Amino acid sequence: MLGTSFSLTVVGVDEAEATRLEGVVLAEVERLRAIFSTWDAESELSRLNALPWQERKDLPLSPELAHVLKLARLWRLTSGGAFDGYLGALHDLWREAGRSGEAPDPAALQELVDGIKSGVGFRLSKRGDGQVLSCTRAGRFDLGGIAKGYAVNRGIEVLLEAAPDLSGALLELGGDLRVVGACRVDLRAPWVIDVADPRDPADNSPPLARISLRGQAVASSGGYARPLRVGGRARGQILDPKRGEPAEGVLGATAVAGDALTADALATALCVLEPEAGLRLAASTHAECAIVDASGAVHTSPGWAKLLSTGSVEPWPAGYRVELAFELVDSTPEARFKRHGVAAWVEDEAGQRVRLLALWFKRGELKHLKGLDAFWEDAWLGSGGGDDPRALRTWTRASRAPGRYTLAWDGRDDDGRLVPRGSYRVRVDINREKGPPSGRERHTVATLELTCGAAPAEVSADDQPELRAVSATYGPRQ
Repeated sequence: MLGTSFSLTVVGVDEAEATRLEGVVLAEVERLRAIFSTWDAESELSRLNALPWQERKDLPLSPELAHVLKLARLWRLTSGGAFDGYLGALHDLWREAGRSGEAPDPAALQELVDGIKSGVGFRLSKRGDGQVLSCTRAGRFDLGGIAKGYAVNRGIEVLLEAAPDLSGALLELGGDLRVVGACRVDLRAPWVIDVADPRDPADNSPPLARISLRGQAVASSGGYARPLRVGGRARGQILDPKRGEPAEGVLGATAVAGDALTADALATALCVLEPEAGLRLAASTHAECAIVDASGAVHTSPGWAKLLSTGSVEPWPAGYRVELAFELVDSTPEARFKRHGVAAWVEDEAGQRVRLLALWFKRGELKHLKGLDAFWEDAWLGSGGGDDPRALRTWTRASRAPGRYTLAWDGRDDDGRLVPRGSYRVRVDINREKGPPSGRERHTVATLELTCGAAPAEVSADDQPELRAVSATYGPRQ
């Protein structure tokens, strides 16, 4: 599959039909891999690259390769040379530099740059019902910046041919994706996509933006992905064709277009061009984009704001977090009771759990989890959890003795995504048995309403027999 990840989501079909459709799309992606892969020595592109460039004369091409090469040539012209599909030799030179840790030989590098500046390097001609290729200078093809988008487009096409009444679908290959239809049956809801932030690209880091897509494609590119270690420093893997060096003026870029090939090629070019030139290129292709330059500044096209989801993230002020503090107290002098557990979590205004902060329970006593009434009903069942407490065994930590405790919330949900500013409820639920006055199991709950906005905030709850000094503070880390 072009050496990358694959993900397909289909809406409005049962599991058997979804499995069938996955097979249809995978078969098409595999067919294209046999054409465009540069890692498979038997692919059409690899066999073409293996020939000396002088022997690449009037070579018949498959319709798919001819089509993508034609578009690669067009993108080279449209982007002013920022995108180039004939950079394989330059990529090979820098990959070897990454393996050795030594910078490329200056003479070899300059020879390649001179060749790139001399022209496109190949031409396509019509021959009968097909196309033939002739190369005009040394070089190797590397279509990684465009073939992936083409494969996404073709995957969507064969999917819709196989299931024309499909409610919706999302196809992703290595981060390039395209959506059709709606994300839910019988609703015209858009697909909401998180855009990775190249300034902090870890998988669980907050997104740069959350965008809503309807029948569109999105692709991101950046030198932060798979950097090369050369000359003692990290160098990006996106190359500037005019300099022959890794492009370093842009950390990363995301493009949204009507099809995945356009988004793929544009995202690559945006990482090479200066931001202002990149914005002009996006406008000329009727696409939208966000560009993060080397200083961390974000440049967006005029229509980018319209893509932002209504639930798009407005980040908390830098360095802000929530700290929940409370004290667990023995309420009887004899301390005869046994505390089964403590749960602390955050929920939104609708009562949906946002983040589980702590669940202190002995695994052997998970049957008593349902005794944490507020947690079980509101934070677990009310947020889609099942009726078996054992499903929470990986969340639990050992129960705690009486004492003072502090829990921190970094503003991310259970999936690691940044949450927007707004009002949240911070809750603590404790459960124990053999407590006064009846000697029966009982639980204690504290709920704090906290506004997480532009300014610090602090709230507290009344003391209870076994839960005291409960407070939640929002602001800079102390």
